[in-house]
Amino acid sequence: MQDIFSVHGTYLLLLECDKQTELSIGKLGDMTTEPGYYLYVGSAFGPGGIQARLRHHRKSAERPHWHIDFLRAVAELVDAWCVHGPPCEHEWAYSLMQSEAAIMPLKGFGSSDCGCATHLFYFSHRPLKTTLEKLLKNKLETIDSQEM
Repeated sequence: MQDIFSVHGTYLLLLECDKQTELSIGKLGDMTTEPGYYLYVGSAFGPGGIQARLRHHRKSAERPHWHIDFLRAVAELVDAWCVHGPPCEHEWAYSLMQSEAAIMPLKGFGSSDCGCATHLFYFSHRPLKTTLEKLLKNKLETIDSQEM
């Protein structure tokens, strides 16, 4: 039987940042982090699926590759959710852009390979899973940190 997290899908990472920090995001440029929460929208359609991608995101990367790797150096992963099936990261990014509670901290973050303005959103208060499910029109599966 295949592990449900080794299949492909779209995921959300909720990161908590406890201080203001100047951060260089590779070629994308500089970003100032603020205390609060960052929600990152991603997808995993390569080998190992969601499980492999989240295993990578769980630790701080020695040599950052993706934009999110730079943010992980100063923000703690506090929660993760996913859905399985066809990609929906662009729809989710668009929906989050429409939310009054979400702020775009850096244009192009996580979206250099698509037409989305960003895949990273800042919240001054921790967004609730139930609120995100309504906004994204998806039932989110919580990924236990032991599954990653």
